[in-house]
Amino acid sequence: MPLFTAVPPNACSVAFSNGLPAFLSGGLPGTTVSETFVGAAPNIPSPADVGIAMSGSTPGPPNITAVLQAYVLTLQDAANNTGVITPVHVGWNFFAGDTANATVLGRMVHRRHAWKLVAVHYGSIVFDTLNLVRLITSTPPSQVDAADYDLRLLAIPGLNVEVFWLAARSATSTDFVIHTPTFIPALHMGYPNSPLLIQNFLTDIRPLAADLLTMGAGYGA
Repeated sequence: MPLFTAVPPNACSVAFSNGLPAFLSGGLPGTTVSETFVGAAPNIPSPADVGIAMSGSTPGPPNITAVLQAYVLTLQDAANNTGVITPVHVGWNFFAGDTANATVLGRMVHRRHAWKLVAVHYGSIVFDTLNLVRLITSTPPSQVDAADYDLRLLAIPGLNVEVFWLAARSATSTDFVIHTPTFIPALHMGYPNSPLLIQNFLTDIRPLAADLLTMGAGYGA
């Protein structure tokens, strides 16, 4: 059966294209809010790196290479889950660019009746994540052959965890998760050819989340 990726609203895509140059090296003059770093200046991708033509006063659209819905699960919900979760849809993640050192990930959220680009990430992990998206969509794991699934990104900020969420469209089918390149060793994430049952994933994260909730704020919980 097919593995789907949802299509974002047109207004969201336009807002991403319009907002991205301000986050890039050599973007529109005067649009970058601030640059702060320790040590040598980082090699931030340029508009050309992600396919944006900067001729004239209006930049062209970037080379958008993948888009995924973004969902978030709170630490409390992770700790108290009973094997079923209802994460909150928080926006969209846009990938732009197509090479190892020049691929970015932009996070789009809906604020005050408009879409806004709130963060842009870059580096090897972003490119590795894009390649994993391509692998999963081009060759879905055999475990999802019997039903239709949506490919999404699920984050648990309190655990610093983000996974691919293969959400079944049928209530009678089981969801799966696959690690992203940011997974933590304490979780036994499934690789693309061996996804982890959502129930097993939720069992793994429950004690980790519960332990963090018992810590005082002074300890970083």
